[in-house]
Amino acid sequence: MSMFFGIESGLIILFGIVIIFLLVLIYLMQRRIGQLLTEVDDLSSTMNVTCTELEELTKNVEEFKKLKI
Repeated sequence: MSMFFGIESGLIILFGIVIIFLLVLIYLMQRRIGQLLTEVDDLSSTMNVTCTELEELTKNVEEFKKLKI
């Protein structure tokens, strides 16, 4: 009877360690996702500025063509 209790308590300890490891892994993944979302926000704002600059450049080229003709 004491042998089964030893196995059961060993399994409970093992599962507890596995659960703690998985919680740490989830925390690390959550931190990394936050970093990636920040990078995506930075890239999208840079892309918006680039698109705005491209539109302005296109307008300037069109105006230059009209003046040249």
